[in-house]
Amino acid sequence: MSLAAPAGVVLTLCLTGGTVFAVDQQQPSGPSPRTVSSAAPQPSVLEGLSGLWDYNAELSVDAATGRPEQAPRSAAARQVAPPVSTPAVRPPATGGGAPAATNPGGSSAGGTSAGGNSGGNGGAVSTFDEARRAMAILLAAERRTLLRDLLEVPEKLTIRAAAGSVSITDDLKRERVYATDGKKRKYQLSAATYEATGGWQDSAFRKEIHGSNNFKMTETYILSEDGKRLFVIIRIGDPKRPETMAGVNRVYDRIS
Repeated sequence: MSLAAPAGVVLTLCLTGGTVFAVDQQQPSGPSPRTVSSAAPQPSVLEGLSGLWDYNAELSVDAATGRPEQAPRSAAARQVAPPVSTPAVRPPATGGGAPAATNPGGSSAGGTSAGGNSGGNGGAVSTFDEARRAMAILLAAERRTLLRDLLEVPEKLTIRAAAGSVSITDDLKRERVYATDGKKRKYQLSAATYEATGGWQDSAFRKEIHGSNNFKMTETYILSEDGKRLFVIIRIGDPKRPETMAGVNRVYDRIS
């Protein structure tokens, strides 16, 4: 996939083993997949990643369509999405109501013959189906919350990279610190709660995010060779099945 870029720069995104690497005339092909380690890269890489970065809306695209990730708009008009409402789960009937009237022949007023229990089973099945549907709605709402909050576009990023951790602060002053030892830790971003691991792929920082209901997402931060541009490659889905994955390719320009 080729993207529009400033004159004299050719930017290409290459898919290899479920990981997309941003390449231009000033940047190498990027790290090979599945080589995350806790070993820090050269100090120059840590220094290069550190700084203030500005989101480039023109070059940031949906990975599947190549179209801009978001419509052009002012950062001042940015709005925080409302919380996702979740449906109430109705508990099963407790039988506290008035007993059903019975006929002299032993059948209930509802038409069930003596000794029959089909009416009761039908109620149990109906209650189970309702609970199952409500659970599915809850899981879908939780996934929407993860997608909404984790894919929210930070207009600015402040990164502080060190040998043992990478701190990322967005333009809403929300800071998250990811250790690079590969161990899972719990995080919260707005209403989304998740676990994440961090590590290095050669000179790139990569974090893997895990949420409930088998939610998986990766973010790979790749610095251009001249240090003026940062590529953030985001993928959602199982890396073992790259054909099912979706995501975005974000580009940030250095401010300081």
